[in-house]
Amino acid sequence: MKLSVQAPPAPIQTPQEAPGAASGQRRLSRAVAALRYTPGQLRGILAILVVLILGAGATALTSVLGKSAVIEETTTQSGRLSVAALDLYQALSQADSAAASSYLTAGASSEEVRETYREALRDATVALSTAAGEVKTPEDAELVARMNTHMPVYTGLVESARTFNRLGEPVGATYQRQASTLMRNEMLPDANALQHNAIDQLNEARDSAESFPWLTTVLTAMALGVLVWAQLWMTRKTNRVFNLGTVGATVALIGVAGWLVLVALASASHTARSHEEGADPLELLAEAHIAAQQARAEESLVLIARGEDGSAEERYAEQIALLTGDDGLLAQLNAAYGEDPELAEALAAAQESAGRWNAGHDEVIKLAQEGEYTEAVALAVGEDEQSLATSFDELDEQLTEATDISAERFVAATGDARRALSGAAVGLSALCLVALVSAAIGIQMRVAEYHA
Repeated sequence: MKLSVQAPPAPIQTPQEAPGAASGQRRLSRAVAALRYTPGQLRGILAILVVLILGAGATALTSVLGKSAVIEETTTQSGRLSVAALDLYQALSQADSAAASSYLTAGASSEEVRETYREALRDATVALSTAAGEVKTPEDAELVARMNTHMPVYTGLVESARTFNRLGEPVGATYQRQASTLMRNEMLPDANALQHNAIDQLNEARDSAESFPWLTTVLTAMALGVLVWAQLWMTRKTNRVFNLGTVGATVALIGVAGWLVLVALASASHTARSHEEGADPLELLAEAHIAAQQARAEESLVLIARGEDGSAEERYAEQIALLTGDDGLLAQLNAAYGEDPELAEALAAAQESAGRWNAGHDEVIKLAQEGEYTEAVALAVGEDEQSLATSFDELDEQLTEATDISAERFVAATGDARRALSGAAVGLSALCLVALVSAAIGIQMRVAEYHA
């Protein structure tokens, strides 16, 4: 009989933990165990406070710098694009009006109107160049490119009309009508689209500048809540009423909250004022300017066409109704700003001038229809006080006066909004740092007592 020797069973193999994982588990276990005792609990409170205070400081800094950048943008890129678009629209309308009026006038009066046309073209060129440097979207860039393409075509048609008119050739009227058609159907709609895009961008910037820093406020409130709770908790644990470090941190965070709310509300208030007293009336005044200039151009085209262009009179009626109707632009301006001590006089005078101009237009059309063309032209573009040119010039001056006042208000209010944020980024960051250091010192003093 053979005896066999059986080997002992192999030991059960347990999976080996990675050294790093084991070390991490041990540290976690020690941390959890430490939280059962007061020193560990104090360190846990301090860790929470560090996260909340650093978060409050970082978001406060970001919020203030972001608001400052947005407000700066309203006076730089978005603001310049908006102003350039408005200037471009007005200058193009004025050039079209002056070109049509110049076709009807002669002698010294014609040269004055011609100079107005040249100045309007220079203004339009400058505004177009400014807009080209400020556009941010492909759509706006395409609008600017199209207007750059149309500008020399328009000026060429106007020069051809002027040349043929000087030679006594009636074909000049056809060129002038073609120029006005190009302006009305292509250039002004593109300028209007660019203007509205710029205003939309400006409104987006305003909404961002007026937004309240809720995240920073919540983080600051949470940090204050933890600090107050920690002080009450330490009072129960140690029977000591005050801890200078946590009290100092509480005061600093109250300062952060108060300063943040004040600068946010002040900045939002000034930004809103810049639009209510500046941008909003500026937009209405620009539309009124443009409607007046377009009505003036159509009025001249009625006479240039000698009754052959019936649609010109219809377009005049549309533009003058937009300007002087019961719900027209001048009525809206008077309803909104008629009680404003600085704007009221100019707006009331503008409405009166527009009324005189429109009343005289009927007489011009009557004279033209009766075959008294020379008298009709004299009444429309003459230099005496009864001419429609005088009423139109007075209207233009009064709208310009109101525009200048509104523009000054916009700049002043925007400057106030920027100044309201001045120093806030540095000050809020410093207060958060003070709160953080004070809380750390105060809590570490309590921890040290347990190890003394």
